Amino acid sequence: MTAATTLTALPLASAFNLRDFGGHRTRDGRQVRTGMLYRSGTMALLTDADADALRALGIRAICDFRRPSERVEEPTSWHGDDVEYFCRDYSEHSGVLSEILRSDRATPADMHDAMVRVYRVIATDHADAYRAMFAQMLSGRLPILINCAAGKDRTGVGAVLILWTLGVPREAILEDYLATNDHADWTWRLAQAESRLTRALRDRADVVAPILRADAAYLDALFDTLDHQHGGIDAYLAQVLGVDADARAALQDALVTS
Repeated sequence: MTAATTLTALPLASAFNLRDFGGHRTRDGRQVRTGMLYRSGTMALLTDADADALRALGIRAICDFRRPSERVEEPTSWHGDDVEYFCRDYSEHSGVLSEILRSDRATPADMHDAMVRVYRVIATDHADAYRAMFAQMLSGRLPILINCAAGKDRTGVGAVLILWTLGVPREAILEDYLATNDHADWTWRLAQAESRLTRALRDRADVVAPILRADAAYLDALFDTLDHQHGGIDAYLAQVLGVDADARAALQDALVTS
């Protein structure tokens, strides 16, 4: 059990899957600082009081991994001009999830397999965003908050990359990833607005479940793909994202304590 297990949740009434993902022990026995790394789902539902509480954390950068349509539908607006906000316009190849939701013959296994396929392409599809995320951090824009719609997949992989760079062992990284299953209140989230996912959950909860769940098999697919396509996560970080040994050392100096 890591230190982060007991201190990640932030007591904000209208946040979704928002937590501090510092506190983990590294492989050499040091500890990732808390109050520097945050991850979240949508932040469009924040009350005024919650927005004030979030601003009080002193966050200096946001890396928003969502598509343009997601940002228009649920804008992030709690921050001021002093926060560097990164987003990008893109279309991704995970529309297969919507196709499965529309199919009357889809099974939970079909959706699980589709999620595994998403994790096999996510590091390639979002490399530009992950590169920008590390650039924000290396420029000193800390604390940082990374987010997507659920704070689980695109954000989950971003957190994996950061924690690995800081020397956190894979077992603890998996624990942080799976914490979404405890922190993400999907009943509350989907009750905020009617959507295709809300209707699907009402009609076919078993098929929808793999979309909402953090699953160790998904991260296994990520690591397996990085091994086969890039020679491992370290090579991906260095060769694709530009996070070389000097960058890793700088990030560890900023974010890891003895």
